[in-house]
Amino acid sequence: MSPSKLQQSLFEAMEKMQIVDAHEHLPDEKVRLGGPADVFTLFSHYTRLDLFQAGMSEPDYRSLFDRGTPLEVRWKRFAPFWERIRWTCFSRPALIAAEKFYGFNDINEKTYQGISAAMQEANTPGIYERVLRKACNIRACLTNAYATDVKSDLLIPVLWPPLMYDVKTWEDLCHPVFDPQARISSLDDYLAASERYLLKAKAEGAVAFKMKSLPHGIPDRRKAQESFGQLKSGAVEALEGPAGSGTNPLRDYLTDEFIKLAGLNEMVIAVHTGFLSTLQHHHAMDVAPLIMRHPDVRFDVYHVGYPRVREALTLAKCQPNVWTNFCGTYLLSQRFAQAALDEAIDLLPASKIIAFGADYGSPYGVPVEKVYGHLTMAREAIARVLAKRIEEGRMTQAQAVDLARQWFWDNPKELYRLNLQ
Repeated sequence: MSPSKLQQSLFEAMEKMQIVDAHEHLPDEKVRLGGPADVFTLFSHYTRLDLFQAGMSEPDYRSLFDRGTPLEVRWKRFAPFWERIRWTCFSRPALIAAEKFYGFNDINEKTYQGISAAMQEANTPGIYERVLRKACNIRACLTNAYATDVKSDLLIPVLWPPLMYDVKTWEDLCHPVFDPQARISSLDDYLAASERYLLKAKAEGAVAFKMKSLPHGIPDRRKAQESFGQLKSGAVEALEGPAGSGTNPLRDYLTDEFIKLAGLNEMVIAVHTGFLSTLQHHHAMDVAPLIMRHPDVRFDVYHVGYPRVREALTLAKCQPNVWTNFCGTYLLSQRFAQAALDEAIDLLPASKIIAFGADYGSPYGVPVEKVYGHLTMAREAIARVLAKRIEEGRMTQAQAVDLARQWFWDNPKELYRLNLQ
């Protein structure tokens, strides 16, 4: 069904708004420019999952990005699976991008070579500026990174915290990835290294740290000390908590201390919740104990907890220090995102909703053009939700436009304390 005149008017109003892209994995532009681009660049990242579910093998998927293999050979391998996934929301941004930036209204046997040639020709310095700033009207992207070297006036880093998820041995602990030169011999040494890391990250422009929502026990320094000593003596099980709990005293204590430190330094804690391409979803409520223990720390709950959406919305409803972030959701399903947004309007203050994060980046390529495709889908979904409320007499068109502006610009800017004009 074509958009109504009201929906189109709202969509066009949103196109004029400045936007904070509130969750990305985009690396520095030089990474995109460091290799060739072709039609398969548009199928890196999320479409990978759909291709696997449609029957493509992992080796065949990787082969799509082997530019030593002729393009036509790779297309022949890809084409049957493309026909199986072309209707998914993961796939639609590629189609939108191909038309917007390269002038092709479909990706098929007749167009893939032309798209590839146009993409390679456009793969020049300034592509981020052309796509993100000029086409999308994005003022800043909060990009999940391993270091602050992505910092620019466009890419603002959100780093991984020095938590315990990947520590499995004493060697991992005493030579932490965030500070490999640190000399760790005590729990306090690790805490001091964590603080140095946070302060350095903030000084270099980072605004937040991103963690996963996992079960957390009550922090206990004595138990953490015991686990630390056991790990030091070679007991790997020191990182294991009570059977089935998913917690451990060392991780729980260090996590809690780092969150406390982040709050003291006005850094946001972003939390991945929900879908992660497996059935092991990260439940929003698992992080509730941390949120309640740290009422002065701001938490941004990513992906609205999909598929357990109401858990994430309930967190934001009940806790003043929680925002709900619709990053990545329109890619999962526009219909889901619309329903969740409609419910969020009923539940939450308008100031607690973050409208958009494209959530792109991949070791197989940097599909920056798809940010525009995802943003188009977000604007469509938001226009439908707001138009329905206008038609029901629950708000005016001016109020709806103001609401969208809060979600796209005011709220992420305020939450992350961004100095943007």
